[in-house]
Amino acid sequence: HCSDIAILGVHRKPPRVLDATLANQCEIPTTIASCPTGAISPNPAMKSVKIKEERCMYCGNCYTMCPSLPLADATGGGISIWVGGKVSNARGVPRMSKLAIPFLPNNPPRWPEVVKAVKHLVEVYAKDARKHERMGEWIERVGWERFFKLTGLPFTYQHIDDFTFARETFRMTPTFKWE
Repeated sequence: HCSDIAILGVHRKPPRVLDATLANQCEIPTTIASCPTGAISPNPAMKSVKIKEERCMYCGNCYTMCPSLPLADATGGGISIWVGGKVSNARGVPRMSKLAIPFLPNNPPRWPEVVKAVKHLVEVYAKDARKHERMGEWIERVGWERFFKLTGLPFTYQHIDDFTFARETFRMTPTFKWE
């Protein structure tokens, strides 16, 4: 996602398998092939599929291919907040957002936790950013360590960028940006 602040849904439970409708709605080989971690395998007894929970990363690819594998779950779903992205190539190249808050509860209709978190991020950014500086440019200038310190957000293992093709986002130097 390429937004200064992006609000995304988060799933923490694997999809449910609706055996009764799967065979009529979905191509089983395509559904199995859609899983990037190989968590989906055939279930010939039910003419359906089964999911290895320990391998599922809750990405939603399977639901995209097969509506009989719904991920929506009122108790397991939530919201994450990502920061620092941009789509345009003005003043630099486009960049993807990075995770700031891994999980907040999904409490509609007003989402008080999300509103409070976004408001806090915007207030900290507005107080410290330069004129016309975007969120990502500000974070790049102060450094991610200081971003987490200024915002008071905890740094967790979910913040570690380990995507295989994320070479551009890896820290290429052991140098920290000290205050």
